[in-house]
Amino acid sequence: MEEGIRIIENGTSEVVIKKSRFLGTAANIESEEEARAIVTAIRKEHYSARHVCYAYSYGETNPALKFSDDGEPGGTAGKPILDVITNSGISNVVVVVVRYFGGVLLGTGGLVRAYTQAAQEAVNVAGKKTICLSCIYDITVDYGDFDKVKYLIESVEGTTYTVDYSDKVMIHLTVPEKSAETLTGQITEKTAGRSEIQLLETKMQ
Repeated sequence: MEEGIRIIENGTSEVVIKKSRFLGTAANIESEEEARAIVTAIRKEHYSARHVCYAYSYGETNPALKFSDDGEPGGTAGKPILDVITNSGISNVVVVVVRYFGGVLLGTGGLVRAYTQAAQEAVNVAGKKTICLSCIYDITVDYGDFDKVKYLIESVEGTTYTVDYSDKVMIHLTVPEKSAETLTGQITEKTAGRSEIQLLETKMQ
């Protein structure tokens, strides 16, 4: 996966159907443990709710997927929430839907629609950003080469994090993986091999 979507601001929703309230939350996670912690925190906050159902997806390729119906009929809550996540294209996300029972049974079809709607609305209003596979480098160049290297970085939509000035100039930067080979080749060429290029890591960001 070279590109993906992440949540940068939680989304919430409220759906009321036949006096039952469904409260949705969509949030970014950095681990499965964080997903479980978010579910636990929401369960504690809504301790009097009848059901706290959830699903999460963690990982960019072959993600870990989990869902829970939390006492609702099988397949009526957790799986519909997971389907919303899968269809959204968002990675590293947990969606929790709390149900306060209103005294009227909704039936399996009604439950599926209610949990789907609450999850979808929470995902829709969440703040999101597109991420891509990126390479992070430390590149050391002579002072005389700095301006041309800076231009090359900007030309491939690279981002410079820090610049350290000592006997030479060290640039800490990130660049989309699809442009990394082009950038490093151009830097080597334009500096006549005087640059030192160190790949630190490759990750989604």
